[in-house]
Amino acid sequence: MKRIVFLFVTVTAILFLAGCASSSPSGGASTENPSITIVNNTGYVVWYLFISPVTDDTWGKDLLDSDQVIHNGQSVTMKLPLPLSVNNRYDIRLIDSDEDSYSKYNVTVSANDQIIFTFNDFDEEDE
Repeated sequence: MKRIVFLFVTVTAILFLAGCASSSPSGGASTENPSITIVNNTGYVVWYLFISPVTDDTWGKDLLDSDQVIHNGQSVTMKLPLPLSVNNRYDIRLIDSDEDSYSKYNVTVSANDQIIFTFNDFDEEDE
């Protein structure tokens, strides 16, 4: 009887600890992508937003809705795209109404981070 009680207590403790690890913010892998806020301080209206893991070779699809823009001084909050990047490092690009781009590369992001773009993030074009 003692053996059955010990086994029951042991199994219950393991299941309890496994449940704590999966629901803890710092324990286990999360299946939910964190949200971040992109702030447009470029001086221009942004028409397109791309966020891709640093391991990707392409930007992927525009994350703004077809009728959505980010006016100068405004921000947009969104979930990071799947798959989650290695060490939460992403490349982020905005494209404005003149089709100029503003990029930040190898950005480490955490949940609820605010990423601020300014004119200093303008991508110089080769002429």
